[in-house]
Amino acid sequence: MARIEAPAGDASNLQGIVIVEKTQMSEQYFSAIQKFTVLDLGMVLLPVTSQMEASCLIIQLVQEQTKEPSKNPFLSKKRILMPELSLLRTVQQIPGVGKVKAPLLLQKFPSIQQLSNASIRELEPVVGQAVAQHIHAFFTQSR
Repeated sequence: MARIEAPAGDASNLQGIVIVEKTQMSEQYFSAIQKFTVLDLGMVLLPVTSQMEASCLIIQLVQEQTKEPSKNPFLSKKRILMPELSLLRTVQQIPGVGKVKAPLLLQKFPSIQQLSNASIRELEPVVGQAVAQHIHAFFTQSR
């Protein structure tokens, strides 16, 4: 399995690509890898049948990137950047917040500090009244 990312200057455009060699042995894990890569990480998953095919694909991607970045299907136009995975997982641990609401919260409040300082009124449009109260209580109650 290989992960390809763009150089530092282009990292904001390319989320990442995971190349998986599909073999009889890896076939049983492919569905789980696909769900994790695409749904959880928001990355592109490219299955290949051999290491040679993977090499050719990488060369093709590099060539396309250098020719016309606008035609590269792996570059997003205006994709919302995935929050850092550790931050996302941290926010998902707040009671009432899960995989759906955590990214929405981080779009509006990009740091734990901003989220913890948000009022119920600021949180409500993003997650609704009940969850807004849970989040506010989570950060304001002493433990």
